[in-house]
Amino acid sequence: MTVEWLICQEPVHIGGTDSSSRGNNSPIFRLSDRTPVIPGSSLRGALREGAEQNQNISQFVNNWFGGENKKEENISPGAISLGWGWPVWFPIHVLGYGTWWVSCFSWLDRFCQLSGKTPINLNRNEIHSSNSSLKGESVYLRWLKLTKIQHYGEKLPIPNQIPPDRLIVVPDNSINILVDMGLVRQPRINLSDKSKEDNLSDKSKEDNLSDKPKEDNLVNHLFSVEGLPPGAVFMITWTTRKKVDSLQEWENFLRNEHYLGGLWSVGYGRIMISSLNEKE
Repeated sequence: MTVEWLICQEPVHIGGTDSSSRGNNSPIFRLSDRTPVIPGSSLRGALREGAEQNQNISQFVNNWFGGENKKEENISPGAISLGWGWPVWFPIHVLGYGTWWVSCFSWLDRFCQLSGKTPINLNRNEIHSSNSSLKGESVYLRWLKLTKIQHYGEKLPIPNQIPPDRLIVVPDNSINILVDMGLVRQPRINLSDKSKEDNLSDKSKEDNLSDKPKEDNLVNHLFSVEGLPPGAVFMITWTTRKKVDSLQEWENFLRNEHYLGGLWSVGYGRIMISSLNEKE
């Protein structure tokens, strides 16, 4: 099994299923414990679409992702098996202090387990930072106060894009509130259709206005879209189930920029996948 970094370059929106309980909101996909994750099916579909549009590698699509097998006259599974995307570091921007990347013990434990790295030995009831200037200090990440911060001087697993002195590890019970702080939220509107009103006579419009209160019917619905923030770091896994046509082409294609999730037309979805071993 191979582990790769997935880093959000722009906000990423993969829709969740609990919008009915979130009011006028289009939430990101999360597990029942509120962990933000990237479903393997979403990642697979995005990569397949990107490969189909690339003339240099489109001939490998059915082998990599599955498709029609003319010899066996059925649908064959792909040679590449893709896992889910699991969070490792989540960026929190603090006005005047820049961006800090936070993680928790369960996230780092999962990373070490899947990547085969040595487990990180930390006191799970304390807060740790890679920045020695924070030792013993109390700081605010937005409205959450972090007290008695401990310095962790050993190397923590990060991709190239993340500053090594801007890391904070918190207990598991603090990570969900930090994720909520870091999410991108963009208000959006659904415009109503005024064509029927435009076809009414002036007299009809006056009658309608006299019968009911004046309403701004340009806007039919106001809602908010959540997105994983730029700089959010996930890990993904992949393995092979059978012979891969041009394994080198697959790795070159995978470790590149891609688009994931919805709302591409408004600037969402750009990600970068890179090798776990680039910095190690």
